[in-house]
Amino acid sequence: MKDPYEVLGVGRNATKEEIRDAYRELIKKYHPDKFRDNPDMKALAEEKIKEVNEAYKYLLDHLDNPSYDVSNASNEDQSFFQQARQKIDAGDYYGAEDLLVRVSDKSNPEWYFLSGLIYLRQGWYDKAGTYLKYAHEAKPDNKEYDDVYKEFLRTSRRNYNPTMNGPAQGGGMNDEAGACLSCCAALACTDICCHCMGGI
Repeated sequence: MKDPYEVLGVGRNATKEEIRDAYRELIKKYHPDKFRDNPDMKALAEEKIKEVNEAYKYLLDHLDNPSYDVSNASNEDQSFFQQARQKIDAGDYYGAEDLLVRVSDKSNPEWYFLSGLIYLRQGWYDKAGTYLKYAHEAKPDNKEYDDVYKEFLRTSRRNYNPTMNGPAQGGGMNDEAGACLSCCAALACTDICCHCMGGI
């Protein structure tokens, strides 16, 4: 499933009423009856309506039950997440990315968290911050997400340099921050994710 917020065109802090309004507008816009004289467009509209309905249902379920997005991950997605964690721990970031691409529900906070760790390890600190922040905000009671994101913020605030951009320069941070954050990511993955250090 695509990101439901993007499908409906709403922000991540949208209210239930805003989500409903966006849903109604999209249903009107893509209603298949509007394209009855164009079979190709009608087929595309039907697919879009299906996508919109899935996104709408997902977001309403999420608002009514904040733990829905984590606890309802499919068995296949859970397997991909577990394998991706192992790849990240082993330093195989491209292998981890390949697994995350195969996840069907890319709105799951775990998908954002693991993507953020990959960006962090690769030196894309701006992207890492965006993904880690979303995972943290979507599941604030998750200690792992909380610990990693807070460590990221603590280090980035101390070392941020707005004149530097891109992974080669540390994604907006100086070399000290890059080294520190990479180290933090390694420790976070090893300690928190794999329970191999300091957590026994």
